[in-house]
Parts: sequence; C-alpha cells; structure tokens
Amino acid sequence: MVYHDYHTNGIVYLNLVFDINHIPGELLPYVSILKNVLGYVDTENYSFGELFNEINRQSGGINGTLSAFIHEEDETKNVISYELRAKALEEQIPFVFSMIEEIVTRSKLEDEKRLYEILAQMKSRLQMALPANGHSTAVTRAMSYFSESGDFSDKTGGITFYRCIERLESHFEEEKAELIAMLKKIRSMIFCRENLLVSVTCDRNALEKLEEPLKQFGSCLKTEKVMYRVKNAEFSKKNEGFLSSSQVQYVAVAGNFKKAGLKYTGALRVLKVILSYDYLWIQLRVKGGAYGCMSGFSRNGSGYLVSYRDPNLRATLEIYRGTVDYLKNFAASDRDMLKYIIGTISDMDIPLTPFMAGLRSLSAYFTGITEAQILQEREEVLSCTAADIRKLADYIQAILDENAICVVGNEALLKKEEKLFATLEPLFQA
Repeated sequence: MVYHDYHTNGIVYLNLVFDINHIPGELLPYVSILKNVLGYVDTENYSFGELFNEINRQSGGINGTLSAFIHEEDETKNVISYELRAKALEEQIPFVFSMIEEIVTRSKLEDEKRLYEILAQMKSRLQMALPANGHSTAVTRAMSYFSESGDFSDKTGGITFYRCIERLESHFEEEKAELIAMLKKIRSMIFCRENLLVSVTCDRNALEKLEEPLKQFGSCLKTEKVMYRVKNAEFSKKNEGFLSSSQVQYVAVAGNFKKAGLKYTGALRVLKVILSYDYLWIQLRVKGGAYGCMSGFSRNGSGYLVSYRDPNLRATLEIYRGTVDYLKNFAASDRDMLKYIIGTISDMDIPLTPFMAGLRSLSAYFTGITEAQILQEREEVLSCTAADIRKLADYIQAILDENAICVVGNEALLKKEEKLFATLEPLFQA
C-alpha cells in the first residue's frame, strides 16, 4: 500500500493499481477492451443498469483506467497498469470493495449481445475522437515508433487500438468466441494479488477502516505467480500518413533528446511557452493559417512538435526544422523572459484537489521523481535566461534527428506528398 496523507474531509480516494507488465504487447488492445467492458455488463447479482445505479447511489463512482509510468532513470522499472479508481465516504468503503469484487470476479463476459453493443459504441466514439483530436492521434502514433509509453497509448487508445476494434466489430460472429475467451484469460492474468498495489488518499484516521475490507477483497483474488517481461515493445520508425476526408492536417514530429545524451531541464517548460506564443504561433498560425500549434517535452526525453487543423504539410515540416536556427539566435529582453517564466509557472502552480494530489504523489512514487528534482525543475524555470533557451537548440535538433513523422489529414494532399512517408493508408478502413 502507498498512502498519501492529505486532508480529504472524510472522503477516501482509492486506487487499486494492477501491474500488467507481464501481458504481451499484442494483447494490450484486449486489456483496453476489458476496461470498457467491466462495469458495463451484467454480473451474477446485478444487471449492468442496476450495478451502475447502485454504485452511483452509494459512492462517488468506480472507474477503470490504464496508465504508463515511465521511470526517471531506469527503464526496467517502467510500470504499465490497469487501475480501478473509486471514491467514497469512510463508512462506504466496505460497499465499494464489495462492488469492485462483483465487477472483477462476477462479470458475465459471455454476453454476446452486450459485447457487440460495447464494441460498436467504442468504434463509433473512436471514429469521432481520432480525427477530431488529430493532433493527439498523430503525436501518439509518432511516439509509438520509439517510446514505450507511446506504444502503450497507441495500443490501448490510438490507431492500433481502433484497428483491433474495427476488425472485431466487422467480423463479430466469426471472432466472438475467441474474444470472450481472450477477455476471460486477460482478466485472470490481471487480477492477481501479486500484481496489486493499493494507493489511498485520505485522512490518517480513515486508514484503519480499510484494513478489513481490503483483506476480504484480497482473498477473492487469484494468487498464481506471474512471470514478468523486461520489455514489451519492439520499435520501428513507420513514418505514416493517415488519409481522411478532412480538408486540414495534423502534422507531428517526435523524438527523444536523452538518446543524444541531453538531460531534462526545467528550461524546456519555458521553451514550450515560447514556441506556443512566439515562433510556432507566428509561423504556423499567423503566417501559415493553422488553427493551433503545440509542443511537449517530458522527463524521459520524449518530445514533439505538432500542428492543429493545418492547411499545410511540407511547409510545416520546414518550419519545424527552422526551430533549431530560431533557438540558436534567440534573443529576448529581461521583461519578455519574465513574461515567459510567469506563463510557465502559471501552468505548474495549478491548485490540486486531494484526489489530484494523490495521483501526482503516486506518479512520483512509480517514476522515481523526488522532491529535490521537482524543486530543481522549479528553480531552473525561475532562473531561465535567453542563454538557457539558446542551449535548447541541441534538444530540438535531437528530436528532429529521430525523424519520426506522422500526419493525419487530407487524402489528396498526403498523396501529393507521398515521398514524405514510408506508408499511406486510410485512417478508417471501413
């Protein structure tokens, strides 16, 4: 158990974290399907409608989610997880555990009619979400070429996941028996005592009320020994273009600066603000006509540049390459740097609810981030100068050198620029 000591006014935020590192990469889409099925099918004692009503009548809800925690220093300590999150008043904790047990151990996965309804709903939602959030779709796919977290996100919610849902929904009659068997197999692989870490955010006096319900819940879980993998993803740079009926593009490039021997610095947070309000904003939106532009740089070294609702393609990739020269020649007054720093700090100093604070604490636990590192990052932001920004040209160069490109957009334009891609294919096959 990991305990996060925050005042919650009598509410307990419970997070049951099941390590799924041992599940092969090709089965991860089925893990995501299982997450969308559990709690939305009948159980031995409830119809799914009754289950939903009962849970929401006596608690703040029970939800499943998938997460990837990438360790700050040691890749072998990366954790991918299936989480069951719940919130309730202290006196409702036994009820919450009984409902989680009902969902985990007694859900009727063989209900073919309900399974098809869930698959069809998932397919419909993804068909809306993937093009509408084309920037996220393109970044996730580009990251999957070289990043474990990107690969995980793609297989559980991105294009690879959609391809799996599309196939299962289109060929449900032929696939249903295998799908049901797979969901049952994965359920037995996930919900084992050896895989479980319990994360709790609550007042300290509520902890003792967790002991007995948690013991009872643990007794319902399997206890088979699990063999763990070292690495789940095999990476390859696909550089894909995904064709759609859209008249605009979402153009993403991604890479990893740590591979070039560069260390994460808080100045990258300031750079993100500068690019969003200066270079990328001016070049892509003001001059290029794109609706928006974004960038991101993480502690594990992954970084990206992406455009949103962009009428261009090749010109945007040239602008990305021009970022290096822009940074090499970057100049800003002390007043302008102060504005950039204030903008950065405003994004860092967001008030957190006890639930959010607990999640941040859990993430730090898994990723190995210490309070000293957080304070160092903050100091690097506050002391950032124009000279520090100029040094980041090497970081952008390292990201661009990865040459991981993914574009979601207009079929005619992507085909016209087909030499930019290794493959072109429709975003939706059917």
